[in-house]
Parts: sequence; C-alpha cells; structure tokens
Amino acid sequence: MSGDDALARAVAERHLEVGELVARAEAEAREEVLATLRRLFADELLRRVRQELEPGSVVALAGIAEGLRPLVLELDRSALDDETQLERLVRRHNDLLLEALADGVVLPFRFGTTFADRAALDDWLERHRGPLSLELDRLDGRAEWSVEVVAPPRPEGGRYLEERLATAVLPDVRARLADVSEERSGDAYLVAKEQQDAFAAALAELEAAGHELRVTGPWPPYSFARLPA
Repeated sequence: MSGDDALARAVAERHLEVGELVARAEAEAREEVLATLRRLFADELLRRVRQELEPGSVVALAGIAEGLRPLVLELDRSALDDETQLERLVRRHNDLLLEALADGVVLPFRFGTTFADRAALDDWLERHRGPLSLELDRLDGRAEWSVEVVAPPRPEGGRYLEERLATAVLPDVRARLADVSEERSGDAYLVAKEQQDAFAAALAELEAAGHELRVTGPWPPYSFARLPA
C-alpha cells in the first residue's frame, strides 16, 4: 500500500475533517494538534491550516498612486491587538497617501484593506486596471479640504434672539464652497488645483461675513474615491 493510500484510509477510518481539527486546536495544546495533522495530512494542507492557527503577516493596500503603483505596507495580524503598533501603522498608512498626493495623484483605500500576499494584490490590480486608471485620471490634481463651521457659545438672555437674527443672514457655507469645488460630501470638498485661489477667496469671504471656520487640508480624497467592488 502506498503512502497516499495509507493516508486516505487513516482519514476515512477516523472521520477527521479539517474543521474538526481547527475546532480542537482551540481547546487543546497547539503542538499536539499540529502533531496529529502531520501524521494524517499532506504537507500542503498542513501549511494552510497553520496559516489559520498562527498569527502572520498580510499585505495592506493604503492606496494607488500614479501609474497604478500600489502603496503597500506589511500588516501583522498581532499588531491589531497592540494599540501602539496600530497607531504607528495608521500613521504610516496616512503618510504614504500624503507623499503620493504631493507627487500628483493618489487613490486612497481605507485602513485595513488587505491581501494574503503580494501575488494576490497584483492579481486584483490587474483585474481592475481599467476602472482604477479612470479613477486616477478623475482625481488627478485634486485634493480634499475639510471646512467646519465652529458654533459660537450660545448667548444668554435678551442677546439670544439678536444673535440668531444676525446668524440667519450670513451666507451659507456649504452652498458657497460648493460653487468653487467639484464635489461636496458633508463638510468635505474636492478641489482642483485651478480652483485653489477661488476656494481660498470664498473662505476669506465667509470669514469676513462672520463665520468662524475650522479648515484642514489638503488631504487625499478620502471622501470622493470610487473604489472597485
């Protein structure tokens, strides 16, 4: 009897399934389970089960830069349980996007977008090359700005009505900024390079009219990226 036949018979006699072994691993010592797997299963299956049982690294996609260049960082699953490591990874994710934006264009992905390995990422990029290229073209030379209206302290007594009437005649921030940007999403605005001066002028106009604004940017277009499914 060949080794393969013996392996098949052992599996059939014991009615063991991978799912049962994985469940048992949660209750038994890891080394005992791996020893059982070594006796009963081929090396390839053992490698796959080990990936499920033990922490490991995956490839995280932060974004895509000009020329369909992926911005990647290695993400260890164990780092997700460590607040210090997690903060460092989030900062690195954002830094990669800002560096690419400074060079021209970037298509940002949410933190935690992962692939099993670089080969899986490359395959996904190839399958979505068309829509990704179109989206990079659409966002080229554009950045996101956040503009929030800072609400003043509520007046007391007889001044309340007076302040409400004064506020009511102020120009609408969102409508004014939407006129000088390409898209709006809540307090976020997608602004092209050629619109920067008009956008800055509109901000100055709104502040001169009495609005107190909190402005941050330019940012990668987080709120406006249309990502493939």
